[in-house]
Amino acid sequence: MRLFCFPYAGGGASIFRSWAAALSPQIEVCAIQYPGRETRSNEPCVQNITQIAEAFGLAMLPFLDKPFALFGHSMGALVSFEVARFLSLTNGPLPEHVFFSASGAPHIQEPNPIHHLSEVEFTRALVRLNGIPTEVLKSVEMLKYMLPILRADFAACETYRYREGAPLRCPMSIFGGDHDSRVDRGRLGAWSDHADGYFSLVMFPADHFFLRTCQTALLNAINHELRPLMASSV
Repeated sequence: MRLFCFPYAGGGASIFRSWAAALSPQIEVCAIQYPGRETRSNEPCVQNITQIAEAFGLAMLPFLDKPFALFGHSMGALVSFEVARFLSLTNGPLPEHVFFSASGAPHIQEPNPIHHLSEVEFTRALVRLNGIPTEVLKSVEMLKYMLPILRADFAACETYRYREGAPLRCPMSIFGGDHDSRVDRGRLGAWSDHADGYFSLVMFPADHFFLRTCQTALLNAINHELRPLMASSV
């Protein structure tokens, strides 16, 4: 099974580098690289979730010849949700399971946007959200590189508008952090409106970035959901 992994705002494919060793050997981790960072740093960032999703939906088609699942954290949850909808609307292959992490349901607009703030206020807001690694904050050069990427990604998330559509026809798991100041349990639970069948919500004792601090527990939860699907496809 292939697991396509979509990063959070400001993140790149490298954040999933260690996942392959921790997940079942039957799972091939396929990390998504957004434009504007890491190996695609020479490309402009895209500030539209639907455009990003449709581009990846098309690019992924040749790699959907095996059973697959989608995982997205924060911004990645919105992108992977729209990828799943794109595949459904175009009669493409559908995921065996979707994992949406650290993001409110797509029909609930972000209540506290920050992308329009001045550079100083935007940086302070990111610090409050624990959204900038300490090593970046200590480096003027790295901060200068990261801020435009983060602002573009936050703009994409905060200007995203959900379009009415049918629920996803695949099992859905939602992950959240008990101490996430940006996404509360109510917004996480509202994802059930977009599930047509199996739905689960798992909370971790951490903040928005539990995929770093609770990585083992998170990957165990993913393994738990995918193991029966892989067994049935043998």
